[in-house]
Amino acid sequence: MCRWNSATATTMAEGTTTVEQFVSKLGQVLQKKDAGLFSQLFLENGWYRDLLVSSWQFHSIPASQLVPFFANRTLPDIRALKLEPGLDVLAGASHIGGGETFHTAFVVFDLPGIGNGRGVMRLKEGTSGELRIYTLLLGLHELEKHLPPTGPRRPLGTQHHSGTARTNWLDRREAQREFVHEEPTVVVVGAGQGGLMVAARLGMGGVSCLLVEKNQRVGDSWRKRYKSLVLHDPVQADHFPFLPYPANWPIFTPKDKLANWFEFYVEAMELNVWTGCTILPGTSYDAATGLWSVPIRRADGVERTLHPKHVVQATGASGEPNIPRFRNMDTFSGTLVHSSGHEGGEKWQGKKVVIVGCCNSAHDIAQDLYEYGAHVTMVQRSETLVLTSNPGLSSMLEGMYEENAPFVDVEDADLVHISTPILLLEKMHQALSPALHKGDKDIHDGLTKAGFKVDMNPSGLFIKYYRRGGGYYIDVGCSSLIAEGKIKVKQGVEIDEIVPDGVKFKDGVVLPADLVVLATGYDAMNTTCEKIFGRKIAHETGEVWGVDREGEIKGIWRNSGHPCFWYMGGNFQLARSYSRFLTLQIMAIEDGLMPREGVLE
Repeated sequence: MCRWNSATATTMAEGTTTVEQFVSKLGQVLQKKDAGLFSQLFLENGWYRDLLVSSWQFHSIPASQLVPFFANRTLPDIRALKLEPGLDVLAGASHIGGGETFHTAFVVFDLPGIGNGRGVMRLKEGTSGELRIYTLLLGLHELEKHLPPTGPRRPLGTQHHSGTARTNWLDRREAQREFVHEEPTVVVVGAGQGGLMVAARLGMGGVSCLLVEKNQRVGDSWRKRYKSLVLHDPVQADHFPFLPYPANWPIFTPKDKLANWFEFYVEAMELNVWTGCTILPGTSYDAATGLWSVPIRRADGVERTLHPKHVVQATGASGEPNIPRFRNMDTFSGTLVHSSGHEGGEKWQGKKVVIVGCCNSAHDIAQDLYEYGAHVTMVQRSETLVLTSNPGLSSMLEGMYEENAPFVDVEDADLVHISTPILLLEKMHQALSPALHKGDKDIHDGLTKAGFKVDMNPSGLFIKYYRRGGGYYIDVGCSSLIAEGKIKVKQGVEIDEIVPDGVKFKDGVVLPADLVVLATGYDAMNTTCEKIFGRKIAHETGEVWGVDREGEIKGIWRNSGHPCFWYMGGNFQLARSYSRFLTLQIMAIEDGLMPREGVLE
């Protein structure tokens, strides 16, 4: 059985033996634990990505640095490395941009005393004609003590002929949800996509987890936003682990449909959630016992202090709303809100609106208001990268998250996607940049003519997201409205002050406004951490988001700097991919495999 999409994939039937031979050779080299021999298997410009295999950390290492990287550590104890059964070798597709082609192959392996791993490699011929590695990812996949309850481990669901009074499923679920007689091993704060995915993976690994959510319903973080909001990523990138969307799910998911799915997912995956919760002041960690004290007030006013072993902050990769202070803001006679508080354009028909900011949220809100008949002007201070959803974004995803893509299983696509180190991805997208700009030329020309400044940064959208978490717009219609002059742009001039009837700029121009929307982004997750858990805990965690020297995202999905405190966030694809590795670290700590203080290297 093959998990490739046979309609689009070209399998390398005649070359599979060659790849198998290479995989066998790689396995032999890894068992010898010889970094020099290992490095010789790579192209000169190749890369190795390691997720919790060589150490309990994430690493992205260029081939030229493999020998010094392993000078102070040994190669991982990998056994039984082989091509993954059920997945053929895919030939003739790059999946990373830049126009090069490779043989893409999945591997599986054992980690004695720990569990098993999965990997994916891209191979091409070197100067000698032999296959060499361009990219290799080896990642921990499962721990042997936390195998999922599937297949022969599927739960029975009842007790046949127990001889004593039996509790039914509903009674057992209620007891589990309330944690009456036990403490959760993990408390996850926030029941958005990141929190739900972490809880689902912990549950499948047999680790007790409680989600606490400030809203009254799971999904309200999406449900309460403006009516027209839909996801910008295609459905194929936005599935949940273990339970993908139905086959007729729309390509771009409406926010209310998504919110309802959150509730369905909680029930189907038997996740334990307390809604309407407030984290009270006084959260603390006892290093001697390895336990947290987390005081919580529930929706009914009852207070309880939880004592988990781990706390996960899953409040989103963005922190608190970034609300700039302009002179005389308090004198404004209209309505001034941050984009997170925009409720929709219904009541602004015929009104004048100024939107400060020019990225995804600003464009979405501008389009929403225009469609309800408002007169909208966007304030663009610098420049914005604009990428069309199609062909732009589709070209960058290289067929991984779209209809009839080669990868039928979304987690196969995820593994391929994260196998490319960010520093290499940047080079790949720079090579792809001319084609992207050519494909989006008409919309870019229209924007420029309308006075909108387009960021032509060749590194592309993904790198902007990884480095700064914003600075771009995935066009789903607003760019045409700007190009046609239906939405106005005030570009390149700083705001001087807010006046009673509008916004005054440094050049003396005043834009009249009934509504001012500050689409000015968010602070880092550290800000939210301080607000929820206090200054001491927040200051012991490191910087969250941005790219470190190795090209890994800082402080999230791995050791935060504070023992057993984890940051979880990212879009659906990243949350789905890295929730696996975050939860594996928690399980490894509980199994005594990983130090409770984490690994900082």
